[in-house]
Amino acid sequence: MQYKQKIQQSYIMKRMRTNVLAIILSGAVTTLAVSDAMAQTQNSRSTYFLEGSTYRHELNPAFMGERGYVSFPGLGNLTIGAQSTGGVGDFIFKKSNGDLTTFMNEEVSSAEFLKGLPKRLKVGVNIDESILSLGFHAWGGFNTFGISVKSNTNFFMPDELFKFMKNGVASETGSSYNVKNLNVVSTNYAEIAFGHAREINERLTVGAKVKALVGLAKATVHIDELNILASQDKWTITPKNAELYMSAKGLIVPTKGETGNYQEDDYILDANGDRTQQLKEGTDGQISYDDLDFDTDNLGPTGFGMAIDLGATYKLNDEWTFSAALLDLGFICWKNTVKATMNNSFEFDGFNEIPVKSDLGDNDPNSIDNQSDRIVDDLEQMSKFTKEGEGLKRTTALAATLNLGAEYTLPAYDRLKFGFLSSSRFQGRHSWTEARVSANVSPLTWFEASVNYALSNFGSTGGLMLNFHPRGFNFFVAADVPLCKYTKPSLSLPLNRFSANINLGINFTFGPKYKTKHRCVEVQSL
Repeated sequence: MQYKQKIQQSYIMKRMRTNVLAIILSGAVTTLAVSDAMAQTQNSRSTYFLEGSTYRHELNPAFMGERGYVSFPGLGNLTIGAQSTGGVGDFIFKKSNGDLTTFMNEEVSSAEFLKGLPKRLKVGVNIDESILSLGFHAWGGFNTFGISVKSNTNFFMPDELFKFMKNGVASETGSSYNVKNLNVVSTNYAEIAFGHAREINERLTVGAKVKALVGLAKATVHIDELNILASQDKWTITPKNAELYMSAKGLIVPTKGETGNYQEDDYILDANGDRTQQLKEGTDGQISYDDLDFDTDNLGPTGFGMAIDLGATYKLNDEWTFSAALLDLGFICWKNTVKATMNNSFEFDGFNEIPVKSDLGDNDPNSIDNQSDRIVDDLEQMSKFTKEGEGLKRTTALAATLNLGAEYTLPAYDRLKFGFLSSSRFQGRHSWTEARVSANVSPLTWFEASVNYALSNFGSTGGLMLNFHPRGFNFFVAADVPLCKYTKPSLSLPLNRFSANINLGINFTFGPKYKTKHRCVEVQSL
């Protein structure tokens, strides 16, 4: 019975890895083995200039809510986003018979594939979910409390990697490739935040938020160089300055060997007959993705940290208001960290043509499920890491964000406002900048909407947000969609670089609508 359970557990872990990869591959086929999601997603930036929006304080802690609120548990504020400097059209092509195929197909020339490929492929996947949130007016200002889980994943891949995958041995004398600056960063944590905003005078409002962070999992891969020599007989890969860090409580990594696939008999069993992370003496192999496992009875926090948000708004006159915020200034100290390096040259054999279209389901060797298996297997062979230590501590900074806003109120109709928002994320190779213009209207006291356009490193985006906020209830939904060409309606995937974001939430409001000082002054002057 124990043996059967182990077989079932092994199969489930395998399918989980494959299914996650298949989802990512279907979104942008050759982000090529993206496998997890990471942290620090923010609310849709469409909400920035909507005064009735419950969670504006997430983008600037100086923004004060019009009423107090309490969130619907788990659904108060949910954000899912993805972005890439490449799209499906960069990796999927039509064959002469009209069928779809990957760039690996021989019918797709190297020149055709490489002409549209970005020099540096950046990919990000983001999730942010509010577990519980509360806001109320007291103590001379507006106060917020929130518990949330955040996840953000970023990949940085140079085009030389895809040249190698496509061309392989390009001549009889062999070919050489130099893949520089491969980078993957994944952060997952829970956040407990306390915020306070207050009006200093009739024009200036300031706010701050203090966050306690609980690290859940962290993974960082950085490879300075992969020097690849491809000949007719073999492909040899020589790494330079390649490091892997993984932090997760309950993570099991074999203690001997480098990377590769082990059999159950390669491990030493404990007194209960269960596999341990200790390999038998003389086991010749290397630690691969398939060898990683988790002790489900030992999961939990693996790090702690702190962060702050700072913000301010300044009302210049009745028409113009300016705002600024600096978010996520902080760090997490990770424990239970495993360090591995890639030091030795090794031989590699992989990357064969992987067709896309299939009508036979999972039984077809070319089904999307089986294709993702083959891509993963090939990429695993390029991951020859050797474990150097475990139980280490490592401190990493969060990715800070700077928001700068300017809002203009139309004098002839003060329910219509126009906004400009500049957002910059500071995260090394994964940094980005976005400029967004918006038209924001509040035709009713309980309804407002924003229509906006954004331009960033990930292309152009059209955004829409609808916010319903009658007394006692708040529901909002927002979406940012790429403004680019798409595949056939049956797939509806972006062909070019893209950024997409969905944000929605349900909350319950209480108390009277709050009047700011500058509003009171305006009423008195009338």
